[in-house]
Amino acid sequence: MTAEWWRILRFLAVGGLNTAFGYVSYAVLVLAGTPLWLAVAGATGLAFLFNFFSYGGLVFGSTSRRLLPRFLVFYVALGSLNFVLLRLLGWIGLGPLIAQAVLLPVLATCGYLGLRGFVFRGQAPRPAP
Repeated sequence: MTAEWWRILRFLAVGGLNTAFGYVSYAVLVLAGTPLWLAVAGATGLAFLFNFFSYGGLVFGSTSRRLLPRFLVFYVALGSLNFVLLRLLGWIGLGPLIAQAVLLPVLATCGYLGLRGFVFRGQAPRPAP
């Protein structure tokens, strides 16, 4: 397997880790009695930082803080794309849960390509194990 394929596998594994972290952060805040808007905002902020360092360190080999603005721009763009595509799929009759499931591979692909080509560009994949 090539170094790029190993990086893609790490991206998918780290994506699972990031999802779990975001959900647990949200759940802890909700269970602690935090107002819903603050639980969402707090979990999103924590997940943003966690995702930057996990993708940057474990997948792309760079956690330079100077990349944070590009990471933020990219995440806003990816979230916006997700929202627009969810609305489009809803318009053609898919419910929000099915629509999000349909979009997972599209968003994961866009996520990988965007992180590789925009946020962490120039970071060569680590050699395969």
